[in-house]
Amino acid sequence: MKHATPLARIAAGALLATLSLHAGAAELGTYGDTWDIRERNLIAVLKDNLKQHFEGRSQADIEREMQQKAEDEAMRPPPVPGLTTGRETHSRLFDPSFTVQRDIADHNGVVFAHKGQKVNPFDVIPVFDETLYFIDADDDRQITWMKQQVPHTTTSRIILVNGNVRDSAEALGSRVYFDQTGSITKKFGITQVPAEVKQAPGQKLFLITEFGLPDR
Repeated sequence: MKHATPLARIAAGALLATLSLHAGAAELGTYGDTWDIRERNLIAVLKDNLKQHFEGRSQADIEREMQQKAEDEAMRPPPVPGLTTGRETHSRLFDPSFTVQRDIADHNGVVFAHKGQKVNPFDVIPVFDETLYFIDADDDRQITWMKQQVPHTTTSRIILVNGNVRDSAEALGSRVYFDQTGSITKKFGITQVPAEVKQAPGQKLFLITEFGLPDR
C-alpha cells in the first residue's frame, strides 16, 4: 500500500475535523477573585447560605452531593442554542472543501499545498460510510423518529443537541453523543432537528436532511 501524500494527509485531517465528535472544553470559571469592599454584605450572605446548607453534614455526604451534581451536569450538558423543530422536511448538499490559507511544506521544505488551493477531503477518502443523526432527546417525537431510522451505511451515530445522555442511550438502546457547544451542527449549518447527515450518493458532497415532524 502506498504511503499517503502530505496533501492527502491534510485533506483526510480536514474531513476528520469536519466530523469531529469531541466535545469542546467548557469554561468553568475563575477562582480567587477580588471583591470590592461594598460587596462584603453580599459575601456574608453567601457564606451564611453555604453554612446553613452544609451544617450538620459529614464530609462524605458533602462529597457525595458534589459528585452527584457533577455527574448530573455531565449527563445533561447545556442544550445547543438556535435549533428548532418544524413541520417541513428540507434537504440540501454540503461541500466540505476548504481553501488552504498558507503554503504548507513537508519536512524537506518542499511546498505541497499552496495558499488559495482548494481541497476536497473526499478526493482522499472517497467513501464516508457513516450516517449522523441529530436529535433533541427531550422531544418524545424525536425519540420515536430515531427508533424508526434504518441507515444504509455500515455505521451510524446518534448526536444529541438536548437531553439526558444516559436516559437517551437507554431509551434508544445505543450509544449516544452530545454536540457540546454546537460545534458540529454549526459546521453543517443545521438549524432544524431531527436531522440526518450522510454522503450524497456518487458525489463528493454531504447530503443534509432536516426532517419535519407533526405537531405534538
